[in-house]
Amino acid sequence: MNFTFTHRPEARKFNYKPQFYVPEEKQSTNETNFDPNKFGEKLRSNWDRKRQTKSKRSSNSRIIIWMVFLIMVLGYIGYRYFVKN
Repeated sequence: MNFTFTHRPEARKFNYKPQFYVPEEKQSTNETNFDPNKFGEKLRSNWDRKRQTKSKRSSNSRIIIWMVFLIMVLGYIGYRYFVKN
């Protein structure tokens, strides 16, 4: 096994193979299939779905924070009432 500290690996080569391009075919497929109404509906539904899952997460974290706060307050009151007296 050869091991040297000065070994430099070869540079990676970029293997690019261009695809065949037909300008008429490209124009006709993109412009006829695009429907702005469908695009808007998909965008809105996706945004609503993400917003609903985010609000569920934030409501769960709020409940946990309030529960921890309530436990701390009750613990403080219990400590003052039972331990100090």
